[in-house]
Amino acid sequence: MSFTLADGFKVALILAAIPLVMLAVGRLGKRFGWDAEVNRKLVHVATGCLALTFPLLFSNPLPVLILLAIAILFMFVIRSGLLGGLGSALHGVERQSYGEIYLALAIAVTFIRAEEHPMLYVLPILVITLSDTAAALVGTVYGRRRFPVEGGAKSIEGVVVFFIVTWLASLIVLVLMTSAAPLNLVLISMLIAAFCALVEVDSWRGLDNLFVPVGAFLLLSSHLDSSPLDLVFSTGVFLAFLVVLLLLAPTLKLSEQAARANAILLFLIISIVSLHNVILPTLTIVAYLAARTLRPCDSKRPDYDLLFVAAMVSLLWLFVGDAGGRSVISLFNLTFAGALVGFLAVAMHKYWRVLILPAMAAAGWVAWWAAQANMPYSRWFMPSVLEIAAALIVVVVLPLLRPEWFASRRSLRIFGLAMIVPSILFLRGVVLQ
Repeated sequence: MSFTLADGFKVALILAAIPLVMLAVGRLGKRFGWDAEVNRKLVHVATGCLALTFPLLFSNPLPVLILLAIAILFMFVIRSGLLGGLGSALHGVERQSYGEIYLALAIAVTFIRAEEHPMLYVLPILVITLSDTAAALVGTVYGRRRFPVEGGAKSIEGVVVFFIVTWLASLIVLVLMTSAAPLNLVLISMLIAAFCALVEVDSWRGLDNLFVPVGAFLLLSSHLDSSPLDLVFSTGVFLAFLVVLLLLAPTLKLSEQAARANAILLFLIISIVSLHNVILPTLTIVAYLAARTLRPCDSKRPDYDLLFVAAMVSLLWLFVGDAGGRSVISLFNLTFAGALVGFLAVAMHKYWRVLILPAMAAAGWVAWWAAQANMPYSRWFMPSVLEIAAALIVVVVLPLLRPEWFASRRSLRIFGLAMIVPSILFLRGVVLQ
């Protein structure tokens, strides 16, 4: 990767354009009495349009990463109020959202992952730029049939518009930028539109700006060359996850939105890796539910906390693997094995704690078996029995000794412990390679 003087000039121009756009939208909004949501979405569209030029402006990810790092810092400064009313175009809506931060992260992930295939970057960013804006504006102005979601409500009209715009955008981009067969184009565009619409509905606090483009990218990269039969099968797998979790939702005391979000997370994992690599994430969700039932925590939204942390950990390992040019699928599984036994340790009371030993043995065996099944991709890191044991022991000690420490921010703390040994092993592998 390189950063030239020309790259620096382009980065400076884009960084100068962002506050100018925000200032212009804010003033026009005051003059014409625009709704705060309209102001925010206009800035969103302008930012997305700037991001769509990145494949033309930059030949490698480094300038984009520098640009986005500065932009994220700028957004935090705006949130602090140090720049007066400049942030009114973004933060005038009455809900807590970090959408602009998540959008910057999505741009970084998709730009790096797209590599030599601009279409894999252009389509996801185009979807979140156009579809999200159209759905929000139509839902705000014309939405009549509303349904509750985390943090508010959304409209059926907005969801329909999101699906239609995404479908059309996908068709146009795929026709112009790929040579796929017509039937494949129709099936892929329909799958992307339906999936992204569902992700947008079930996201909260602006996370659709991250999950929609990343989800679209993963579907495209995994299924662009798939046969029509494979596409139909993938759709069936996703629907099966969705139906099963919705049926189990009342028993598990999950909201329908949380059940759908879990189905989305598991399907995305399968889209990236082989089916057997979803075993530990699924068992982790089960262990979390057991801990939530047997030892409730103080968090206001524990189910969404788990989804957020699990998704971010998955994306982190995906990003780290790409940056290092190595498969870290074994470290991904080892992390979820640690989280699994961590939640079980929180859930177990008194003499039931003796069951943590066979639970650790079972989780460790699954992590080892998955590493064997992932060969040759796991060749760079093949965990030994001692390394697996260390990763699990680090996670269970504190929950067993001080379960009260996990009464709040449980998922974040459990996964934080579960990341310790895998992170050390990754750094060791990088140094020794």
